[in-house]
Amino acid sequence: MISLRIVGNEVSALGTAALAMPLRFLLRGQPFDPHAPNPTPVVLVHGFLGDPTNFLALRSHLAARGIRNFVNFSYPPRLDYQRLACRLGQTVEAVCLHTGASQVDLVGHSLGGLIARYLTEMDGSRVRRVATLGAPYFATRIPPRELAVFGAYDPFIVPPHPIYGPHGRIVLVGDCGHWSLLYHPAVLEEVARFLSFPLGLVSRPRPPLALQAS
Repeated sequence: MISLRIVGNEVSALGTAALAMPLRFLLRGQPFDPHAPNPTPVVLVHGFLGDPTNFLALRSHLAARGIRNFVNFSYPPRLDYQRLACRLGQTVEAVCLHTGASQVDLVGHSLGGLIARYLTEMDGSRVRRVATLGAPYFATRIPPRELAVFGAYDPFIVPPHPIYGPHGRIVLVGDCGHWSLLYHPAVLEEVARFLSFPLGLVSRPRPPLALQAS
């Protein structure tokens, strides 16, 4: 049963997202820093009816961990994620060409996570890792390069079932809904740990949050 606290967290997250939209000017004109502790560019993909400012809290948290090169992928409200994934792929290629990076990391919320996952599965040569927050899923297994984070009280995306899946590198946050995935401290830390872990190695989700890891 969803508690009043969970509902309050969702309302607060929606309010925070709405109030942050005028702050788009903070996201412009940030040069690529090849000397950052973790220089891999991170492409942020918002959800349906979302906005690049939805990731302000995550950007701040990642920057404190040495992840400072961000690119926003924005799109008008639409649901054809396959075509949006093609556009995202073009953005990724442009980022690699501009920065000299061989790969990028993707972070997507809701539909944005589905777009990022689809690109990774179809043509992921330019994708190092992908983190999805409350993203829809249509298969029984999450791609090996993906960290999938779900809210246990998400009213839109049903959390994974421990038996029927999907399975993979999955983190289930017990006191979290859909929009609060963008601001929950445990979610921000899991994404930071996943993206900052040394290349070729993968961090394991912490036991209190992990549904299943492989």
